[in-house]
Amino acid sequence: MKLMQWVKTVLCLILAGLSTYLFVVSLGVDYQILVAEQHVRFRQEMPTMDSWINSPFGVLKSYVFNVTNAAEFESGRDKKLKIQEIGPITYKVVGYNDILERNETHVTYSKHRYRVVEFLPEESIAPDVLSWNITSVNSVLLGAAAKLRPMMAFGYDLILINEKEFLTNTIHWFLWELTSVFLKSVTMVTTMSANVAVLHNALKDKEEIYTVKIGPEHGLENFFRVETLNGHQIIKEQQERLGDFDSSECPFNVTGALDNSLYPPFVQPDTPLEIVASESCRVLPLTYLGTERYGGFDTYRLTLLKEHQKPPPCLADSYLYHLPDGMFDVSKCVINGAPSAFSMPHFYGSSYNWSKHYEGYTPNAEQHQPYILLEPVTGIPVSEKYRFQSNIPVPDLAFGGRLRKYSNMMLPSFWYEFDMGELPGIVKVLMWINVNVVPHMQPWCMAFLVLLAVWSAFKAIRVIWGDLSYVEFYRKLCGDGTSGVMLETKFQPTAPVPAPPGQLSDLAVK
Repeated sequence: MKLMQWVKTVLCLILAGLSTYLFVVSLGVDYQILVAEQHVRFRQEMPTMDSWINSPFGVLKSYVFNVTNAAEFESGRDKKLKIQEIGPITYKVVGYNDILERNETHVTYSKHRYRVVEFLPEESIAPDVLSWNITSVNSVLLGAAAKLRPMMAFGYDLILINEKEFLTNTIHWFLWELTSVFLKSVTMVTTMSANVAVLHNALKDKEEIYTVKIGPEHGLENFFRVETLNGHQIIKEQQERLGDFDSSECPFNVTGALDNSLYPPFVQPDTPLEIVASESCRVLPLTYLGTERYGGFDTYRLTLLKEHQKPPPCLADSYLYHLPDGMFDVSKCVINGAPSAFSMPHFYGSSYNWSKHYEGYTPNAEQHQPYILLEPVTGIPVSEKYRFQSNIPVPDLAFGGRLRKYSNMMLPSFWYEFDMGELPGIVKVLMWINVNVVPHMQPWCMAFLVLLAVWSAFKAIRVIWGDLSYVEFYRKLCGDGTSGVMLETKFQPTAPVPAPPGQLSDLAVK
């Protein structure tokens, strides 16, 4: 054989052997598992990496409460506060994840949730909403009274004598610049902050350094589960509480939880899922509610807080206030350690009887339940509405003079909703392929491998026999059904036939 024939033969035999090998391997593997194993390796060059690095991304919608009967309530003519909700006040939010260290089994990164915070006037209730004036109960006054009350049974109202019961100012001031005479005087002799505006403090960058598991060595079910936060398994703001409670009762251990950016693949309804909620300094368990179609995907709807969910024992009290079901204490996580509790907006799902103190709230699941829509095959969230209301639990102020009428009230300061933005197109395409194409392509791929192996083997044989065409190869292999000999027919010569009269005979013509 010529050199080129040898080259063709060898290449064909290699292709046949490789196709056969891949077919045999395919008999014992699942293509979706293979794709998932590549996903959990969390390589830098993966198309989904850019989306994760620049996350979280979406909009933050804030809602504030305007008191419409402040004078009547302060004078005692009205026994309930009449509330008018104003919002949304919308901000664009883009975070950033900075990878500090990575290897085959772990990655350590620093999460910056609020790298970009930009007011969106066109998506707010009105472009000039930040300049609107509202009237609100003085949260500094009631928060200070609730904090001082455990230390003194009476007299705390005298310390706060210069504080007004109600404050009137712009929405921007309440969200970004809220302070008071009392706070300004206290900060002169303590390390407390004078600015207690909710967004000013909530959107501050804080240290969040996660170490999470990656790679198939830990098992697919453990992908992106947290090992430590800021080098510790216990959330540092809550460590002192563990001296009074059994650690198993307190949701402060981050090990095994998730950071809410990525989840393990192949999630089932009963898969245990928890997220680290850094804004409330705790771990929140997710509860499966059912399936929901969203953006072309069948997703799991997971809620962050169930209706009438009992708070953990270590988060059931905020100073002297025993919290109703559907709430939990966050005082260790807010500015100046002020009494504070989170609930769902408008007290939805809470056992607190808000109608005893307020008019104007309309709690309902559609607008106020926090949830995540998770695509379970890839473990990628496709939608999220993270909704919580910040409240000041006011204890019994029976000896509080003018503050007596606020006894046992739950005083909302604002509520917010983080609405996750749309996933990039490339991410959605890859998810669609993984969910809808990969599970059905395995038998087709295996059939193709068989055909390729057969074709390659026949091609090698054709080349060895002289680079035959398919017809020649068929005849060589099977024959064409004849002997291949041409038959010759010979006729015996006969006597010439006389020509009719007047016509030349054949011999005469010749």
